[in-house]
Amino acid sequence: MSQTRFSEFAVFFDDGGVMNDNRIRGLQYQKLVGEYFTPKFGGEPYLWAESNVNFIEEIMKEYSDAICKGSDIDYKTHHADFVKRWIEEMFNYVGIKLPAKSEYKQIYRDAIESITPNIRSAYPGVVDTIKKLKRLGFKLYTASGEDSLELKGYLQGMRIRDLFENFYGPDLVNTHKTNDNFFKRIFDDVWFEPDRTIVIEDKPKFLESALNSGANVIQACLTGEFEPSCQYYIKDMHELPKILTDLVSNIKDK
Repeated sequence: MSQTRFSEFAVFFDDGGVMNDNRIRGLQYQKLVGEYFTPKFGGEPYLWAESNVNFIEEIMKEYSDAICKGSDIDYKTHHADFVKRWIEEMFNYVGIKLPAKSEYKQIYRDAIESITPNIRSAYPGVVDTIKKLKRLGFKLYTASGEDSLELKGYLQGMRIRDLFENFYGPDLVNTHKTNDNFFKRIFDDVWFEPDRTIVIEDKPKFLESALNSGANVIQACLTGEFEPSCQYYIKDMHELPKILTDLVSNIKDK
């Protein structure tokens, strides 16, 4: 199959559980938060790290509870509240005077842009596989629950940021990934028909959502958390190029 034909397809990568191991990343992130904030604002590195972990656990529980109750949460409102509480709860925990509220957004942005490129948590074979898919001509994107600012940083650290066309987190479509319209809004934005899109995802809930949006899916079973539940799946990232090209061939033959 020629490169031109592969370029007719858009491949969307989830991040955690597909490109990066969240268990490794979480430990590194915790350490880097302490190393970043202490020289700038004072306090002990371990306190910054502890406060970050406590906050993330707290807000993720709140968010999960809200989703279970069927609450409709506007992403921009949610993220603005996230940034405010992240700053205030960490500074209060460490015992450092709060900065002016007008500085919160920039503090958050500077921290993310400094910390994320220093994370090294990619699954074996991810970087080489993505480079191979790019050489074949596929259009590459992310489709993750993380903010696009974070996604850019992680991919920069993996040295593959320039291989992606865009970095879809919920901020670019103002829709949480848990919303059934998440993938539909992304496909509308990239001007690809859903049947020419392929989503690489680990979680069954989001695989189902992508399928319902008309996409083709490949399940990533890299963590051992999920057993294969889709026709196409991988247990090693090195398997992806063959599985992906087989899927494209089957689509073209229909």
